[in-house]
Amino acid sequence: MRNNLYVFRHKHRLTQQQMADAIGVSRATYSSIESGARNGRVKFWEDLKTAFKLSDAEKGELMKIDK
Repeated sequence: MRNNLYVFRHKHRLTQQQMADAIGVSRATYSSIESGARNGRVKFWEDLKTAFKLSDAEKGELMKIDK
């Protein structure tokens, strides 16, 4: 699970669908990336960074999978 991504989404009070819409992916794709089942392509992470005006460091934190 990507807890940092989950917390980020909740901090912004967004549903998985709203996050998916902001990034331009399906809710199923977003959900599987947030859960850690999929890694997400470079475009996904770059679109997330752009949509939320994140730094590279912030993006890196959201990409981490918790063990």
